[in-house]
Amino acid sequence: MGVLEYAVISTQSLSMVLIIGMVGFVLRPSKRELKLLADINISVLTPALLFAKISGSLTRSILGLLWFVPVLYVLLGCVGLVWARYGGQALGLSDGFRRMCSIAVFFSNVNTILIPIIQGIAASPDARFLLRDANDTAQQVADRAIAYGMIIGIMNNILRWSVGVAIMQPAAAAAEISPEDNKKASWLTPPLIAVMCAVAVVVVSPVQKALLAEGTYFHTLWLAIDTCGDACIPLTLLGLGGQLRLQLTPRTDATGPATSASEQRRGVMLVLVGRFLIVPAVSCAALLGIYAYVPGLVPLLRSDPVLFLTLAIVSATPPAINLMTVAQKMGVYEAEAAAILSCAYAVGVLALSVEVSIFLWMTSLIHST
Repeated sequence: MGVLEYAVISTQSLSMVLIIGMVGFVLRPSKRELKLLADINISVLTPALLFAKISGSLTRSILGLLWFVPVLYVLLGCVGLVWARYGGQALGLSDGFRRMCSIAVFFSNVNTILIPIIQGIAASPDARFLLRDANDTAQQVADRAIAYGMIIGIMNNILRWSVGVAIMQPAAAAAEISPEDNKKASWLTPPLIAVMCAVAVVVVSPVQKALLAEGTYFHTLWLAIDTCGDACIPLTLLGLGGQLRLQLTPRTDATGPATSASEQRRGVMLVLVGRFLIVPAVSCAALLGIYAYVPGLVPLLRSDPVLFLTLAIVSATPPAINLMTVAQKMGVYEAEAAAILSCAYAVGVLALSVEVSIFLWMTSLIHST
């Protein structure tokens, strides 16, 4: 396959994200409607997706081999923090705004962007190099990629409401705003509970076999959960488009410190370079180094091409849309968060098209040798 073929696969997979997101953007849902969508998604659909994909696609042996995934995510997050701190200092950003940029670089959009891209890629007939063996299928490739991504997603969720809040606390304190009531027990969410249940099912093999045994009532229950999970991604993308539209509307009730237009532009550039260039470059270098020199450290990286692709794509996705939620909960830099997200998702369409093409080429190259 040539560069053009990889570009076609990449743009086709991203087009679904763009089309559904644009529908949400055009519909202009209100803040109340978006909250209702988010409540349904977080309470029911996302937990269903997580439980079904993890319990249905992972085994106890594979789960044990995935220790490397959260470790790599944390290491890449640290790279992002270092970039934002020292880059922000060089650009003359204020301490509080630099902390906001650090969160934007650290926490990427895992669920909303990764899953539809992987599903689009797996469905392409030109992406057969992602198959693990002759018995593998496109659906199994997508399911494994979702399961891998969900592990990162859970780390993202836990760290965002612990490390992320801790990073922003000095800025909130400077604005005389206390986040304590907002952060209590925020990490124990329905998606996290679903992952814990799914991992328990995978670890207890008889339970997993009972749920996946076709023709049984247990399997009917699992299918019902899986069907609910199928509705998660379209609803999430609609909400993403609506959120971006809402963030373009100027807020008159924003609190906390404000930055100048010049400083805001410098901060946005810092985040864009960090998310779309620095972190992906370090991630690919680390993955290629492990693959070439210490393959025994992560054997699954060699045996399953989609793991390499998934980790590479996660490193290059835009900032998590929940950056706005953190800003609102902390009561600081809400306008700046909106500017960062709007620019990141506008630039991300082009940046991801190029980077996913490169990641596909790299994955094909190393797994064909």
